[in-house]
Amino acid sequence: MQRERRRDPYPWTWEIPVAVALATLFVIVIGIQLGRSVANLLASAGWTWPDANAGAFPSPIGTAFWTSLPGVLSGHADAGLPTPTPDSLAGRGLVWVSLAITEVALLSATIWVGAWAHQRWGPGRMRGMATAAEAEKILGVIRLRKVAGIVRPDLCGKHATATAAPVQRTASDLTEQTGPQLGHGLSPWLLNGRRTKEKR
Repeated sequence: MQRERRRDPYPWTWEIPVAVALATLFVIVIGIQLGRSVANLLASAGWTWPDANAGAFPSPIGTAFWTSLPGVLSGHADAGLPTPTPDSLAGRGLVWVSLAITEVALLSATIWVGAWAHQRWGPGRMRGMATAAEAEKILGVIRLRKVAGIVRPDLCGKHATATAAPVQRTASDLTEQTGPQLGHGLSPWLLNGRRTKEKR
């Protein structure tokens, strides 16, 4: 399976880079609005968001969400907010610092999720390998304890603690043996050699 993965990799067509670029761009745009909202929240102006009723189609990411981006990037904390705007909005410095921190956090999380998804479902994934959860389900401590009576019946079985009954032997058990008796069927020269060793 690993040999097949190396010889026949999944082709990187244009759809995958475009999807990654669009997802990254959307995360950056969301980070701009989130950064401005966090800055206003820190400035005791409450949670703010662009006017959802602006434009022909009311939506949380409607017209004001997109048209206010240049104003937010220039440091205006009131760009695109519904009127009347709250008092004590954040200043330019706080807006820019909040934008930078928010963007770094979101992009770091996006890169981590993308790398994890690529390893889990991407063309370079390990095929035929069980996940950690699947291995724990089959070979974990809980599973082994459930089947302990089957794996080690001598230690964890139903009769493991019961004392074995003593074996009763009779005098005939010592003489009645299966198979040829000692010395029977042996050649004379073997018997003579054994007798010679016993005398020594």
